[in-house]
Parts: sequence; structure tokens; C-alpha cells
Amino acid sequence: MEKLLKNVIDKLSFYLFVLLYSTTIFAQPCTFKDVIERTTHNVLYEKYNIHLDMLQVLNGKKDNFLGFIGVNRKRLRITFTSIKKSEENKDVYEVEGFSTVMNKNKRTFKGTFTLLSHYRLTEPAFDEDEPLKKGEAEGFSTFSYTLKEDENLTATGIFKGEMLVLWYKGINKKPVYTELFIQSDGSRNYQFFGTWTSYTTKKTSVASWGVYRIPCSDDFDEGVGDFIPKPQYWQYGWEEFRY
Repeated sequence: MEKLLKNVIDKLSFYLFVLLYSTTIFAQPCTFKDVIERTTHNVLYEKYNIHLDMLQVLNGKKDNFLGFIGVNRKRLRITFTSIKKSEENKDVYEVEGFSTVMNKNKRTFKGTFTLLSHYRLTEPAFDEDEPLKKGEAEGFSTFSYTLKEDENLTATGIFKGEMLVLWYKGINKKPVYTELFIQSDGSRNYQFFGTWTSYTTKKTSVASWGVYRIPCSDDFDEGVGDFIPKPQYWQYGWEEFRY
């Protein structure tokens, strides 16, 4: 009897270990590296160590982003009204714009995009694509960003995080914003992955946005080919996606 009981306990302990291990593996927090892999669809890439004028790329999309903020994933809309080069640092771009939450509380902001790295794809975005000519390049660039809302207004704070954007560079030309993976399910671009911190309470909330999809939103977006917020979030500004 004792031997039988021991076997049962051993089996239960094993199953509990497997369950806890699996939960740990699958509950790992999403990272910016994950955002890059999702955006590039795991196509191979390498560092691209040349200077690129990113002004056209960064101005390629300035509004109609999909975004959310906070645990309830309230709809966040970000609009950039100005993106220009810094006169003091070639790797910094000065930004102005405004935000709204659930289509209310318009708040202006000013801030910067600061270059982290450029990357070049080392294989075609699609197998059927023709090889690029010498001097052409497809890739993406990563930036850190800080966007400070007007402190004189209520319910304001600072957006901070990391961002990536896809581009194409022609021969002897500046890179331009492009949708390299538009033919793929879950295509996305201009992914902002970060937080918002209140000036008043100092509390920090998730705040992310992007083109076509929102980074690290698996708990919110149930779509495969297209963006589809889960029904429990419709009430937080997502009514137009009701089905």
C-alpha cells in the first residue's frame, strides 16, 4: 500500500512539475526582440553599419496607428504632426504630435526618436522575390523614443520605449518607408513598444502602437491575417471592430 501510494505521489509530482515548467515557458514576457521577429517574419538580417538619412522613412506614416494603453487596453491614437532632423545630432529626430485615449482627451506632445541600429535583410522578404541589385537594400532600423505630453494639462505623462520601422533603399538613394511583408499574414510596420508614465501618480502603464498590428498584443488581438480585438475590449474604444 505504501509503495502504491509512493508511486501515485511520484506521478503527481512529475505532472505538477511539467505543468509548472510549461506555464513558465509559455508565460515569458514579450520583449522588443520578439517584436522584431514578428515584424520581420524571422527573415535573416545583419547589422548595416552605414549612415542613413531616415527622414523619408519616419515620415512615411504619421497617423491611423492602432494602439492601446493600460490593463484594459483602452484605444490609444497617436498622430505625428512633425518629424524633422535634429540640428545637433544626426542620429536624433525631433517629433511633435498628439494623443487621444478612447477618442477623448487630446494631449499634445514633443519628443525625440534616437537611432539605435540599422539592419539589412540578408535574404528576400519573399521566396519569389528577385534578388536585389548591388547597391539596393531592404531592412529595418531601431530607435528609442521619448514623447513628453504637456505638463500643464491634466492626465498627462511621458511615452517611452523602443521602435522599429521597415524600409527599402534604392541605388544611390535615400531609404523610403515600405511594407516589405505586406503579403504575409500578420503584416505590420512602424512598431512602437513601450510605456506611459503619469506625471502626477508616477504610475507606469503599457502603451504600444503600430501599423496594422500592435506589438506584443497576443492577449488582446485574436486575429491571424487581420487585426481583431477580443470582444471583452470592444467597450474601451474598439466598437468599430465589433462582429
